[in-house]
Amino acid sequence: MARILLDVTMSLDGFMAGPDVSVENPMGTGGLRLHEWIFNAAASPVDARISGEMFETTGAVVLGRRTFDVGIGVWNDTPFPAPCFVLTHDPLADRVEKSGTFAFVTDVRTAFDRSTAAAGRRDVRLMGAEVGQQFLAAGLVDEIRVQIAPLLLGRGRRLFAELDEHVELERLSVEGSPYASHLRFRVRREAVAP
Repeated sequence: MARILLDVTMSLDGFMAGPDVSVENPMGTGGLRLHEWIFNAAASPVDARISGEMFETTGAVVLGRRTFDVGIGVWNDTPFPAPCFVLTHDPLADRVEKSGTFAFVTDVRTAFDRSTAAAGRRDVRLMGAEVGQQFLAAGLVDEIRVQIAPLLLGRGRRLFAELDEHVELERLSVEGSPYASHLRFRVRREAVAP
């Protein structure tokens, strides 16, 4: 069965996008700097391997409407060569791109069911803070993978700003490069005493 991965890049102070996100500025002010580890992957064997694995293992993507709205002009396709499910309160007709289709769904359970069916044995990658928080709250995330860029943005969109859940994690790995520290955690399902 597919693994559900919340896989994001953020600043050391927890921002996954800078302030003033818009269609013209999809990562917000200063936010593009977060992804230098991908842009410079050829300079780091660690970054190259992790970036390559992301694309090789992704079988489906779930993203939020805001991520879709600001990203589609940058991607000019799906963000990964896989079916994408946009979780939204305002669905559109399916949108076929060269590498996959954007299907619009209105609830977490439908997004989970459709994305895991589409992914098969490959991974489902979650994109966007709200989508990640909703899947965590529903107990549907298997792993959290965080790339921490070596900068402090000071303002912007925090990954876990609205998360009201206590989530126990098991550290799986920590790797680094000049451009990012790569952290992997398994979400623990068993109850933990307070």
